Amino acid sequence: MGTARLTGEQSKRVQILRGLACVAVVFIHNTPPGVAQVFAKPFLNFAVGLFLFLSGMLSSPGRDLKKRLFKLLIPYLLWTLIYSVMSNIREPARIPLVTLRNLLFAKANGSLYYIFVYCELMLLIPLIDRLSRSRFRYWGFAIAPLEILIMRYLPLIGGYGIDPYIGLVKAVSCLGWFTYFYLGYLLGNGRISLKADRGRLILLWLCSLLLQMAEGFCFYRLGPSFAGSQLKVSSVLTGVLFALLSYGYVLRGQDRGGKLLKFLGDHSFGIYLSHLAVMAVLVQIPGYKTSVPFPVRALITVAITAVCVALGKRILGKYSKY
Repeated sequence: MGTARLTGEQSKRVQILRGLACVAVVFIHNTPPGVAQVFAKPFLNFAVGLFLFLSGMLSSPGRDLKKRLFKLLIPYLLWTLIYSVMSNIREPARIPLVTLRNLLFAKANGSLYYIFVYCELMLLIPLIDRLSRSRFRYWGFAIAPLEILIMRYLPLIGGYGIDPYIGLVKAVSCLGWFTYFYLGYLLGNGRISLKADRGRLILLWLCSLLLQMAEGFCFYRLGPSFAGSQLKVSSVLTGVLFALLSYGYVLRGQDRGGKLLKFLGDHSFGIYLSHLAVMAVLVQIPGYKTSVPFPVRALITVAITAVCVALGKRILGKYSKY
């Protein structure tokens, strides 16, 4: 498929999907702790996977890798500094060291971690392309499940910690997310084709939601922090099925409205980077966190962040991409 081979309508649908993924990310970060993670997150856990899938779908060896990475580097540096200052505003002496640590290990917040993941996948494109052309191409789909099983399931189920140095690698590794980007790359570059019909994919997606809830409940009993994770095998299955449905929509979808999601998609990178800062400001309002319920909090965050990003884009003009 590639960027050059997208029609105008298909490009619009990609932006609509980015807007949808962006909304889901904000909802994920506003989902209350506890059992809500088990039953709400399965409907949202496609978010980052869809971003990576679309990026893989629009990637090819011929695209300017340095230019794509440079466009990410400045926002990554800027927002790492912003979040480092925000989290240490009462202890300014800590800011330089914390900022350096956050830059090296993508620790400023969860959103910036995914910038790290995306950059790793960009650097792996030459290897991904070779694998996609080989007769072993389908072995690529085993990478993410094996990483999740070995690095996440076994320590959690066995009740033991992993080596701190291995933990540092795990904390910034792209391997658990590899399936999404790789699937998008295969489809977008014509290495495989989508043959399943839409109705069957929807049925499988609904079944995978139930499986994800069941798996999430099992992990909730072991440790609530992993119950709503996007890096469970069932979460990846749900995300892959949603990505396949999205691919069919990009190719043959019917545009009915979607103006709001298109607007959010056009501003999705800015919203993605800045919504946690907006949330940090909102929770300083007395009674906001306790009196405003979960779905409303998420919608307020989306609305305020989108307006701020749109204003910033208008003020900064061509420099707003940084």
